[in-house]
Amino acid sequence: MLDTYLDTIRPTIYQEILSEALGQRLPKELNEPGWLPLGSGSGVDMLTGLNRRQVNDEVRYYYQTDPTMHYMVELENAYTFSRGVTVKAKDATIDAVIQKFWRHPNNRASLTTAAAQWDLNKELQLEGELFLAFYTSTLTGQVTVRTLPPSQIAKVIPAKGDAKLQQYYLADVNGPENRTERYPLLDYRVADTRGQLARPDFLGPNTEIAVMQVVSDAIGGRGLSPKRTSVRWIKALTGFMQDRAVLTLAGSTFAFKQKIKGNRQAAEMAAARWSRYETRMKYDMDGNERRQGGNTFIENEASNLEQLKFDTMAANAYNDMRMFRQMAGIGSGVFEHYLGDPSTGNLATATAMELPMLKIFEFRQQFWMDVLNEILAFVVLQGIRHGTLGRQAVVALDQSGAYPIWTIEPQANTDLTIDVIFPPIVQKDVAVQASALAQVATAEASTGQQMLPPEKKAEVAINLFGGDRDSGALIEQMKQDGFLMPNLPAPQPTAPPTSEESPVREGVGTPLAKNEAEKVERITKAEIKSALEHWEEMPTLDELLKEMGLSLEAVDA
Repeated sequence: MLDTYLDTIRPTIYQEILSEALGQRLPKELNEPGWLPLGSGSGVDMLTGLNRRQVNDEVRYYYQTDPTMHYMVELENAYTFSRGVTVKAKDATIDAVIQKFWRHPNNRASLTTAAAQWDLNKELQLEGELFLAFYTSTLTGQVTVRTLPPSQIAKVIPAKGDAKLQQYYLADVNGPENRTERYPLLDYRVADTRGQLARPDFLGPNTEIAVMQVVSDAIGGRGLSPKRTSVRWIKALTGFMQDRAVLTLAGSTFAFKQKIKGNRQAAEMAAARWSRYETRMKYDMDGNERRQGGNTFIENEASNLEQLKFDTMAANAYNDMRMFRQMAGIGSGVFEHYLGDPSTGNLATATAMELPMLKIFEFRQQFWMDVLNEILAFVVLQGIRHGTLGRQAVVALDQSGAYPIWTIEPQANTDLTIDVIFPPIVQKDVAVQASALAQVATAEASTGQQMLPPEKKAEVAINLFGGDRDSGALIEQMKQDGFLMPNLPAPQPTAPPTSEESPVREGVGTPLAKNEAEKVERITKAEIKSALEHWEEMPTLDELLKEMGLSLEAVDA
C-alpha cells in the first residue's frame, strides 16, 4: 500500500520541485515577502497595477536583506554622484537665484546635498520612478522640492494625444481628520491658464504646487525597478550560499569517530568520560584562560579513535558562486570584481573601468544632468513669474501641443545656460583631466591666446580636486579678484630699462634673423681655451670656505 501511494504522489513532488527551481510557482510553505512568480502572466498586464507593485516590493526586500542587491544599488550611487554635483549659471543674476535655491536648507534636505542625491537615485533604482513636488511661493518665487511616494500617486493622466507629456497626476493626500482625499496635481511643464484643475485645499494662499515624474524604466506610464532582472539570480545565489553553510555545518557536526570493543555499557562509559572531559575544558573548571588544544588521547586495544574526512567541495562551489554572481551583475551592468571578489580584478581595474560599465555610468550621469537641468529651468521660470528675473527673460506659452506649456525667452542677450557638474567616475579621469587642464594653461601662456574662459577652468579645477561645494560663489569671488592668487601682489607694469640702467643691447632674448645671425662672429678656439684655463684657476670649495673663515658643517647648519 505504501509503495503504491508513493508511486502516485512522487511525480507530483518532482513537479513541485521543478516548478520551484524554474521560478514558476513557489509553494506556500516556502513563500517569502514580496515574492512574485515572474513567469506567470504575459505582456503589460503582468507588470501593472498590483503586480508592478509586487515586483518593486520584491526588489526593495532584497535591497534591505541581501548584500549583493544592496551593494549593486550603492555602487551605482557612488559612481553616479560620489561627492555630489554642483551647479553654475552663466548669467550672474540668474546664478544668484540658482545658488539661493541650491543652498536653501529645505532643498538641501531633499535634493542638493550628496546624501539627498544618493537617496533619490536609490529610490529611482528600487521603484523605477520618482515624483518630485515643487512648492512655489507666489510672493518671492522661491521653490522648495519634496518627494511624493509612488504609492501616493493613484494615476498618471497624460495630455490628450501626447503620451510623452503628462498633464496632471491624481494624488492621495491625508486631509482633515486623517481622511484620504484625492487631488489633481498639475505637471510642472503645463500651464493651466483656464483654471480647469481645482486648487488643493492643503496649500496655503500664496503657494503653488507642480509635480515632476522621473521615470527610469516605464511600463504603462509607471516605473518598474531596473534591478528586477537581477532578483532571480540573487535569490539563486543566496539560496546556494545558505545551502553551503548548512553543508559545512553538517560536516563539522562530527569531527571524530571512536570504536569501542564491548557491549552497550562500555560505549556508555566512554561517552560519559568524553562528556566530563568536554565540560571540564569548555567551562574552564581548571582555571584555564581558554580551551587547550593539542591534547593527548590515550586508548587501549578496546578503543580506536579516528578523524572523519569530509570534502566540502569548496573549489567547485566557488566557481558555481561566481556564475550566479555574474548573472546577477549582468542585470545591473556590474562586472564581477565589483561584487565582493577582488581576486578577479587587477591594477588596471582598480584605476580604470571596463568600457561597457563606464558607458552605463556615463549615461546615468547624463540622465540626472537632464533631470537637474529641468528642475533648475523650473526655478528660473518661477523666478521670472514671481521673483526678480523679469529683466533677464520673459515667460511665454507654447500652444502647439495638446496642452499649453511654459517656455522662456531670454531678453537682452541673456545667457540662460546652467552647468551641472558631476564628479569624475573613476580616479584615472582625475589625472587625465588635470593634465589636460595644465596643457591648456601652457598653450595659452605660449600662444598668448585664451582657449577657455577663466571661469570654466576654475569650475573644472574646483570640481576635479574636491574643493568648496559652493563653487558658484567661489568662482564669482575669484572673478571679482581678477583670478589672481590671494596671497600674491598684483603684477605692476614696469617701464622698459634705459640704456644707462642696463648695458645689455636691445633685442636680447629674441631670435635673430638668419642674415643677422650669419654676421655674428664665431667663438674661437683661443677664447674657449682661455675660459677653461680661467675655470681651472678658480679656488675649490674648501679653499673658499677657509678664506671666508667658515666650515662646511657651519654652512649645512
